[in-house]
Amino acid sequence: MLTEYRNHLLSIRKAPGTIRLRMLHIRKLETVHPQLEAVTQKDLEAYLAMLTENGLASESLKSYRSSFRSFYEWASDAGEIDTDPSVKLKPVIVRVRMPRVAPDDAIIQAASHAPLRERAMIFLARLACLRLSELTTLPKTARTGSDLLILGKGEKERIVSANDQLLDTLIELERETRGETHYFPGGARARLPHMHPMSVNKIIKHVTGWNPHSLRHAGATAAYRATRDLRAVQEFLGHESLQTTQRYLHLDDEARRAVAAATTLRRA
Repeated sequence: MLTEYRNHLLSIRKAPGTIRLRMLHIRKLETVHPQLEAVTQKDLEAYLAMLTENGLASESLKSYRSSFRSFYEWASDAGEIDTDPSVKLKPVIVRVRMPRVAPDDAIIQAASHAPLRERAMIFLARLACLRLSELTTLPKTARTGSDLLILGKGEKERIVSANDQLLDTLIELERETRGETHYFPGGARARLPHMHPMSVNKIIKHVTGWNPHSLRHAGATAAYRATRDLRAVQEFLGHESLQTTQRYLHLDDEARRAVAAATTLRRA
């Protein structure tokens, strides 16, 4: 049944990473319940409870639930099972923690002393607000003029415009890495044509003192403050929903005071 399920995911063009994750989750479930077709709702709830007790993060738990919903919905539609045991699984509540936002002074200082490659990494995260996986795998062919064609989550494409700071850096890096297909090539021994995301993550944290995601948050917040266009920022970040984008926007003390002042009672 697992082979057929994997074929189903391939046929609807799920991203390779999504397929690997879904299959991993179902195979782990199979180690506890070898007869997947006999699994009940209580079995799934007990399995998720076990993962919770073992300290699995809420985001990861949510991902497991999504895998179970995907697998058993397919199995039901395909006639492999009579009843979908996952259909009434309650959503996993994920408490949102606002990450720290990298301050501009720290990023300017780091970028001014960083070698060209590291500066490009920093700028792609802060100025283009790219996800770590997006900037790491960015091929040079993605750039047309000042526009970057970004392949994001779920194999979805979007156009991100590069400002002058970023564009000048990318053009300079293209000259320095002439003959390479990617901005951050993997090297002679690498299995991939680009660097591994975790390697890029370590470099950015070492050079700036901040992780790439905090740079992305900082860029999103700056973009919204300048434009007040939530929809445009959403597209820039490649988010599915405005709700996700709103979590990226961080109010500073001045903005909070302005909001508080706006609630003052005034006579008509």
